[in-house]
Amino acid sequence: MANHDGIARIVVCSPTKLPSFFHDDLAGHCAICQQPVRFRPHVPAVRVLVCLECYIVHAEPGANCEILSEAAKELAALGVPVPKW
Repeated sequence: MANHDGIARIVVCSPTKLPSFFHDDLAGHCAICQQPVRFRPHVPAVRVLVCLECYIVHAEPGANCEILSEAAKELAALGVPVPKW
C-alpha cells in the first residue's frame, strides 16, 4: 500500500488480540473502531490504520490491495505464502 505522493494509504493491521509473528511491531489504533492494532515499521509514513475486521466489513467491493515488498520478504522468511488479492 505504498504511495510516494503523500496521499494517506489504508494499512490493514492485525488486532493486538491476535498473536504476533514479529517482536518489532508498532502499536496504534484502528481509525474506525479504535481497537488496538499492530503494524510493521515499514508501512508508509502517511497512513490510515484499519484493523482487519473493519477492513472486511467496510472495504469497497473490488478494492485493490497490494503488499509491500518488505512485507512479502518477511512472510517468505517465515515460510508463509504471500496472500493473493
